[in-house]
Amino acid sequence: MKRILIALMALTLIATGCEKKGSTAIKDLSINGAPESAVLVGEKFSLTVESTSDDVDVQTAEWSSSDPAVAKVNADGRVLATGPGTCEISALIGEISAKVTVSVNDRNPFQDDMGHEGTSKTTQGRDNDKVHFSLGDTGLNGEIWYQGGNNSVMYYENGTFKATWSGTNDFYAGVGYDYAEESGVNLENMQYDCYFKHSKAGSGGGYNYIGIHGWMVNPLVEFYIVDDWYNKPGPGLLGQKKGEFAVDGDTYEIWQNTRVQQPSIMGTATFVQYYSVRRSARSYGHIQISKHFDKWEFLGMKLGKLYEVRYYVEVGGGSGSLDCTYLFMSDGQIE
Repeated sequence: MKRILIALMALTLIATGCEKKGSTAIKDLSINGAPESAVLVGEKFSLTVESTSDDVDVQTAEWSSSDPAVAKVNADGRVLATGPGTCEISALIGEISAKVTVSVNDRNPFQDDMGHEGTSKTTQGRDNDKVHFSLGDTGLNGEIWYQGGNNSVMYYENGTFKATWSGTNDFYAGVGYDYAEESGVNLENMQYDCYFKHSKAGSGGGYNYIGIHGWMVNPLVEFYIVDDWYNKPGPGLLGQKKGEFAVDGDTYEIWQNTRVQQPSIMGTATFVQYYSVRRSARSYGHIQISKHFDKWEFLGMKLGKLYEVRYYVEVGGGSGSLDCTYLFMSDGQIE
């Protein structure tokens, strides 16, 4: 009889959810804030945990992703869509977890409708001097620089812009990340991507590039990812061919050049230039910038800390325009 009573008491404790003093009975967890439909690469959103038990501290939830290449999550439940596909985001408290499914679609600059949105700002800049400013809440900034001529850029708050030039010796306009007030950022924890669409008219002089441009420091490096042009740059501008690789639907030839005592972000200096030049020009698409960084490093081309990186147009003369109607850039960071 005594054994039967003990067994009945144990069953009663289980049924009522009683546990030893100091432990927490977690009856249920759920996750709020998940999008009801697929999000685009680069979009961010916040998730929160809810419990039916008042004793549960939802702030202690441990977040994880089943596939960070699709979406990654930080310790606060902030999610960044990183690539097309489907994955699960989980929240764990003790031994109880909740999950939500996140679907991510790739961006399609050719079909997606971005256009020029938000307040516009037109600037003619200053001859032989940089002018740059922030663009809405994109986290990006615009820049214009030139030597002579009649030039201007109209920037929009969503990052798109239209550049025009005439009679210039050198003209530069672009939108991207600028770390110029710092000593640069380490590349190892960053993932840079650019989605773009543009149309061009006119001419670009003796040299011209449309794509990605930037600088690194320690060592000092100027780099280019050239996706389009008015006339394709040749070996006379690019230096020594280092190799080639396939990415983003085509093959890029990789080149390295040395500039001796020439103007740079650090004044007159000697520095190297790295080029990735696409074999076929294109006016829209996805540039996986960090994959070029990785390939350059693999080929023994030493990288520094990133000082600035932009989607841009640069021309060494001529008269023309570039109208960028879709631009999305990401550094791969959630915060």
